[in-house]
Amino acid sequence: MKTIKYFIMLTLLYTTSGLMLNAQETRSETTSKGREGWNQGRAAIFSVGVGGTRPIAVGRSYAFLLYPGASINFSGEFRVHRFVGFGFQTGINTYFERGRVIRYYPDRAVVSSWRTSIGIPLALKVNVHILEAANNRHADYLDVYAGLNVGGGPAFTLDPTGYTFGFIHAGPQVGIRYWPSRSIAVFGEVGWGATFANIGLTF
Repeated sequence: MKTIKYFIMLTLLYTTSGLMLNAQETRSETTSKGREGWNQGRAAIFSVGVGGTRPIAVGRSYAFLLYPGASINFSGEFRVHRFVGFGFQTGINTYFERGRVIRYYPDRAVVSSWRTSIGIPLALKVNVHILEAANNRHADYLDVYAGLNVGGGPAFTLDPTGYTFGFIHAGPQVGIRYWPSRSIAVFGEVGWGATFANIGLTF
């Protein structure tokens, strides 16, 4: 009888140990293959996008809101907390001014109906990744975030004057990012400041 009891106990112990080891291996495999939240387990993610921008032009004696322009954007975001990222955004902005623009020179006057300016922005951004903060089960492939940005930069006109000026921008942004795989994502963002709209890819 004792032999049978020992045999049953050893069988149960062996079976339990096997199940525990199998569960541990399954969890490890899932962790290594599964996605890991908004940054996919990286220290940083980088994005390329196109969108629109409308900063404030500033000078020694003036400040005014520029006409809406187009932008090509490059940004990076670094994880400083499980659900908080700090980063930057730069690129090339193009601003268009509509109206009768007259530029006087010593020997002539130049009249145009449009003036185009090129700006080089630099913005600092901070984001809170909402699904990650809420431990939502969809956070492994879907990233919903909100944050703030502030920045500015120099700009110059493409007319014969070569006029240069500065610009500033600040405001909120909200966005959504979808990871079909761990290596690439698509995103869309709206807000104010660095851009009022931005769509692109994240790597």
